[in-house]
Amino acid sequence: MRLCHALETSPWDSDPYAAANPAGPMRTRAFGVGGLVTYLILEDQQRVDLLLVQWA
Repeated sequence: MRLCHALETSPWDSDPYAAANPAGPMRTRAFGVGGLVTYLILEDQQRVDLLLVQWA
């Protein structure tokens, strides 16, 4: 539930997917134990799309 809240309230407070584009809308965020989510921020639509969810 904390991941959902973070993506809803502060999606930009995470690592950029590509280090060469730190201001880009594609982001990654670690969660739980060994989890990683990759997502795309669609600012004009006030939306965040999950692209990949991984657990180790």
